[in-house]
Amino acid sequence: MIRHTGTGILIHEASSKNILWANPAACRIFGFTLEELKPLKAHHMSAQERQYRREVGVAWLQSAVVHGSSRKQWKYRAKDGTEFLTDARATLVHCEDGPVVMVEFRNISDEVELQEELTWVSESLQRIMTHTSAGIVVLDDDNCIDDISPLAAKLFGRTPAELSGVHLEDLGRCEPRLTSDPVVERLTDGAGSVEIQQEIIKDDGSTVWLAGELEIVAHDGIRSRVLTVRDVTDRVEWERRNAYQEANLQYLSRYHAMGDMAMILAHELGQPLAASTNYLSGLKARVSAETVDARSLAYGIDQIEKQLHRAADIVASVRRYVRRIESTTTLMDLNETVEESLYFVRLRAAEQGVRVYAEIPDRDLPIQGENVLIGQVIINLCVNALDEIVRPTTEVKELSIQTGEADGLASVWIRDQGRGMTGAPTDRLASGAFSAKQDGSGIGLIISEHIVERHGGTIRYLPNEPSGTAVQVTLPLATVV
Repeated sequence: MIRHTGTGILIHEASSKNILWANPAACRIFGFTLEELKPLKAHHMSAQERQYRREVGVAWLQSAVVHGSSRKQWKYRAKDGTEFLTDARATLVHCEDGPVVMVEFRNISDEVELQEELTWVSESLQRIMTHTSAGIVVLDDDNCIDDISPLAAKLFGRTPAELSGVHLEDLGRCEPRLTSDPVVERLTDGAGSVEIQQEIIKDDGSTVWLAGELEIVAHDGIRSRVLTVRDVTDRVEWERRNAYQEANLQYLSRYHAMGDMAMILAHELGQPLAASTNYLSGLKARVSAETVDARSLAYGIDQIEKQLHRAADIVASVRRYVRRIESTTTLMDLNETVEESLYFVRLRAAEQGVRVYAEIPDRDLPIQGENVLIGQVIINLCVNALDEIVRPTTEVKELSIQTGEADGLASVWIRDQGRGMTGAPTDRLASGAFSAKQDGSGIGLIISEHIVERHGGTIRYLPNEPSGTAVQVTLPLATVV
């Protein structure tokens, strides 16, 4: 067994410390034959550093003679001058011819070098994590935090100790999701980094947006997931405000265009209606006369009919124009539209001390629709609810928004715990027959219902539990090919 083991073995005479025998593995490691090894002394086959001088080697072997065994890291030198560090154990063995010291050793140079490199990498990473302006997060294969820099922990609003072992997405939703196929595939292939954006809601209710790059860092066969993050809250909020202003301008431009058409409609209809009125007055005068001229009556009726047809054509042309400027339908994600709308709802709610709770599943709700108009419906309904919530008599200052799907329909629920809409039938709310506001006209509800109906959906107003109103908007789900 000693002859076939890969561990080097040297047999020393206990008293003189001379080499008596070496197994084939030892001869191969040193590059000497057994006959060449036997006459060698410690200084012939050891490194030249002070800690490996002959006296030290002899003392080490003598310690094994006295105590039975002794272990030491010893750096040997091969025949070609190559030095290698070993983990060596000297053991006293009693044989028939007298005691010997058996030295078992294995080359650990590669292990020590790797350990030194890992230590250097670890220390370098710690320096980077401590002093860089970006936060550094080291994740395990399950996307739980292995290590985190002080700055990154501060961005998450916690201490490094509190974040150790926490799943990254438990701190806030990531976009894209870390478990999504594109992210998993890109990290598995090592094709590069993945850009991640994460929304963090702190304990005080404030929102922080983090953005960074997640990549695989490989070194000597060791792969680590490293996420570099920065606070981009100001940029995200600016982009969202800018997007809102742009969307609001588009929305207002549509309704300004409708207003222009209404003025044109009033002006253009005034002429045929005035002409029709004149012809009717003339007909009344002729009918009152003693003699009635049938031809003049027929002429007057024909003219009235012609003017009314003209008025109908004007109304039809305006209707076609209004539908054209509104109908830019595309395949859209209702959840995404609700998220965008809630940003502006939260801004208004924060000003009024109202907390907004959103329950939006992590999946798409595809519908065919016009993003700006559907978003405006959500905002209108939420603003109506906020106006009710901020009343002094409303005790629970909370607004709840929830999305879901069932039976081929996507739905949005908007709930408050205000006075509720008892006293007005649900089928009369959107028709303008009811408004909870003293100066309200219900026009916002009319416009919202008009938009939803044109998208093939409905709006329902129901009692909320334990109090208040629950508004349900339903829209048909689109088939994604």
